[in-house]
Amino acid sequence: MIRRRRGDHSRLGYALMLCYLRYPGRSLQANEQPAAALVSFVADQIDVLPETIDDHPGSEQNRRRHAVELQDQLGLRPFGTRVAAELTNWLLPHAIENDQLVHLAERILEECRRRRVIIPWPQRLERLSIEARHRARREVQRRLTEGLSTDQRQRLDALSNRREETNQTWLTWLRQMPEAAKPVAMLGLIERLDHVRAIGLDPARGHRVHQARVAQLAREASRTTAQHVAGYERQRRHATLVAATLDLAATLTDQTLDLFDRLVGAMFRKAEGRHARAFQADGRAINEKVRLYARVGAALISAHDDEKDAFGAITAVISWERFRATVAEAQALARPETFDAYQKMGEHYAGIRRWSPAFLAAFEFESVPTSASLMRAIEVLREVNSTGASVLPKSAPTGFVRQRWAAYVLPGGEIDRRHYELCVLSELRDRLLAGEVWVTGSRRHRSFEERLLSRETVQELRQAGTLPVTIEMDFDKFIESRRNLLDKRMMTVDARARDDLLPGVTITKGVLKIAPIEKSTPPEAEALAARLYAMLPRIRVTDLLAEVAGWTRFPEYFTHLRTGETAADNRVLMAGLLAEGLNLGLTRMAEACSIASLGQLAWTSDWHIREETYALALRCLVNQQQREPFAATFGGGIASSSDGQFFQAGGLGRDAGQLNAHYGQKPGFKTYTHLSDRYGPYFTKLIGATASEALHVLDALLYHLSDVEIRRHHTDGGGESDHVFALCTLLGFQFAPRIPNLKHRRLYCFGKPSDYPTLELLIAARINVELIRAHWPEILRIAASIRTGTVTASLIMRQLASHPRQNGIAAALRELGRLERTLFSLDWIEEPELRRSTGQELNKGESRNSLARAVFIHRLGEIRDRTYENQQHRASGLNFLVTAIILWNTRYLERAVSALRQAEGVPEHLLAHLSPLGWEHINLTGDYVWIGGEQMTENPDGFRSLRLPLEPMRLAA
Repeated sequence: MIRRRRGDHSRLGYALMLCYLRYPGRSLQANEQPAAALVSFVADQIDVLPETIDDHPGSEQNRRRHAVELQDQLGLRPFGTRVAAELTNWLLPHAIENDQLVHLAERILEECRRRRVIIPWPQRLERLSIEARHRARREVQRRLTEGLSTDQRQRLDALSNRREETNQTWLTWLRQMPEAAKPVAMLGLIERLDHVRAIGLDPARGHRVHQARVAQLAREASRTTAQHVAGYERQRRHATLVAATLDLAATLTDQTLDLFDRLVGAMFRKAEGRHARAFQADGRAINEKVRLYARVGAALISAHDDEKDAFGAITAVISWERFRATVAEAQALARPETFDAYQKMGEHYAGIRRWSPAFLAAFEFESVPTSASLMRAIEVLREVNSTGASVLPKSAPTGFVRQRWAAYVLPGGEIDRRHYELCVLSELRDRLLAGEVWVTGSRRHRSFEERLLSRETVQELRQAGTLPVTIEMDFDKFIESRRNLLDKRMMTVDARARDDLLPGVTITKGVLKIAPIEKSTPPEAEALAARLYAMLPRIRVTDLLAEVAGWTRFPEYFTHLRTGETAADNRVLMAGLLAEGLNLGLTRMAEACSIASLGQLAWTSDWHIREETYALALRCLVNQQQREPFAATFGGGIASSSDGQFFQAGGLGRDAGQLNAHYGQKPGFKTYTHLSDRYGPYFTKLIGATASEALHVLDALLYHLSDVEIRRHHTDGGGESDHVFALCTLLGFQFAPRIPNLKHRRLYCFGKPSDYPTLELLIAARINVELIRAHWPEILRIAASIRTGTVTASLIMRQLASHPRQNGIAAALRELGRLERTLFSLDWIEEPELRRSTGQELNKGESRNSLARAVFIHRLGEIRDRTYENQQHRASGLNFLVTAIILWNTRYLERAVSALRQAEGVPEHLLAHLSPLGWEHINLTGDYVWIGGEQMTENPDGFRSLRLPLEPMRLAA
């Protein structure tokens, strides 16, 4: 076709038109100048000079003729009214799921190419996307409100009215959920839940549209005042309130169940505290009696050996009258043989009774068959509570009562009402956590089976060979390969230990000793780091964030929740980000900066800053950090580590905080952060101060959004468990934790422990192969469900950890973890480089925590937010700001190294000991001034000027 054109200019114009029609799918427009690179590439393909495009006579007439001919040749249709109507109808289901204009425009372009339709002009494309969005929103509103009765609509509208006893609207009152672990908080949550249920909405109404749209409507409602919602037109108002009500019902349900967990946990902690104080109160008297009876016993032994009178021996130590008195005192001090903290549980019954009847009446519990006895016990308590009876019927079920409770629940064979009810609540709590009992309408407390892929789906994936696990799925082949590997490793380590050939490790009579790894950072590297940081320009944190925004364009990811548009003023957006990251708060930020009022900051933060936009912007920064050439000196980009960091709770956040004695006597929270070996903090999550860090190790590895590809992950002792070892193996990660007290952790083997004489005393037992075999299909099902995102790793691991010890799946996964932990332990014993690299990666995380502590400087470094959403925002803002500092430091350290090398040699091996975690050159406090990029003092290359390097002798001085 091209060769038949006359003249080089015509052939080149025809070829360019062909390229444009093939992709992006439109014709070359009048007076449109193609990119020079494209012209050169096409001209080279057809063997003409690129300059001939400028000599194109009658170009407009030729352009039109070429466009018509090529459209006919390629079978393309013009974009007309009929096509637009077809596309609008086709787009509606997609717009109902996601109505962001950029997404809709992309779908239109893709469909036009698939239908071989010329793509429309940008203005037409925008109008079509806006029309589709409008139709989708009206359809969502129609589906959510269809079938609402007059009474339901009135109750929804009443949410915007003010409560008689306060100045709050009902909607505001519902949103302000109590957080303190107190009976009044439980009653307050149940009261709110009853009010929401009284509206009479069926939860199935929320399934009429995609759940993402319902969630977005609910988020929009949460950021809009009740008065503003009341001003919406009727259908939009009712649809918004329906979404908000459905979301509140699920949130209140989960909040109530979580508070139930905390209240029962507090009951156990208080009982244990009373038990400990009881011992402490009598400790001095008990010690005196023990010392006295030790003297009496020694006198009796001496009298027996010397064949003297025993009674005379006693009276030589203490008078007989006093001895009789001390025996009576000892009898008074003695506790029952079964004395434990459970004996103190009954003292908390009155406090528990303040809320337990309302709690049991508020929910419909469902369970697996093995919990049927507990379900009947709950029904018995409900009936007794409703009738006001003080005595339980003799037919009350007791099959759920564990041996630990039996002595108190069934003393003498009769049911004790107090301990029976406390036992029911304790068992209900444990089985809710394990997923054996669940609640209709809850997001978090659903059945274990419901969270996983169906067995039929897993079987189909196995048959197709697409099950998303990284191991051999045939159990016999898998276990045989692990058996051969473990036997080989055990024999190797046993022989090397016997011959004393393990570097820094000795095993003597079953006692394992591992020498500490020596410090690997040479003094020269520390001196170099000090010199380089002294060269970095001093900078305000506002300028640093603005500079990073210029490099990465991260403000574009903080889009408006409803419209998807970017912020009108990036400085206001970044001021909001700084208010979160520095823990300054919007009020004080508005006072400290002059670019926006408190209202402007609050509006921008509410509509543009949320978890999904934080995640997208963090991905942008972390990806840039990973691509930085200098970041390659920090690590290979395939390893990471994770660590928790404690922050005290203050103000309104104190009620939601948890007390962990390891961190002191004040409540607080932990942020659990994953850091790549190139110092990219690619994931952070707020968890409870007492939460197990091991539950959250896999979430980041599986669900982070960045381009970091992790193969090996390190944690300290808090992140290690046998379940994590097992799941990491199944999902393709090498887990390399620093196991605390490794000398006390037992190994496991397939054969006889006596086959490995040196290691024999370290081996606890054989691997239970049959247990793993029996549950192998379910183990694969759990791993596939986690990998596909059907259930999060942290949630399923929490349920597995909460299962009773006799639960087969949890025990089988634990057994598999013991096998993998043994293999890792053998590597740890044999390879000092593994111990060294693990320590280095964990040190990076600890250094990152120091930077975070320095940045989170305001409000005494306390988290004072009341709700989990705001607390998570605070953690995300801190991590985002820390990441920006790391990226800025990485770029300028590279420039400092280059500048220093112009004056002297910088050994390459010292650079690996540098880190981009310094902050002394950054002004984190004071006035937060924002200036335009053109006002910054920059070099022609766009960077700030470095400070003059310090001479080595001056630095030493």
